[in-house]
Amino acid sequence: MSAFSDRWSQCMQGSGFPVPTVDDVNEALDFLHKLHDASENSGGAEVTIGALLAAGAVTGVDEAVLATLGEVAAVAVGVYIGACIACMGSVALDDLKGLFASNEVPDFVVAQLNGQGVDLGGTVNA
Repeated sequence: MSAFSDRWSQCMQGSGFPVPTVDDVNEALDFLHKLHDASENSGGAEVTIGALLAAGAVTGVDEAVLATLGEVAAVAVGVYIGACIACMGSVALDDLKGLFASNEVPDFVVAQLNGQGVDLGGTVNA
């Protein structure tokens, strides 16, 4: 596991959620993007992760990721994504700012962080 993965996992576990093992912030963003797309295509953030899994809506992820998502099947997708983004912001903000400057952060992640008072352009909006 990488330093990012360790810190992200610790934050998520501290919030009561498991998180798939990823090597870096790019892989984490890719995972979240796939989960977000599945949610958008299946009715939005109110749908549960279990409903997405049962419908086969989460694609392009390996079995270990699916198993981790199965552990939080009863959780609304929006709640889980929000927790993931909050932890990512707390453990990899500088990485996210660099990716944002390169226009590589999905809009839903930027919006979620802005809602948490974080401006990836460099300031905190608390």
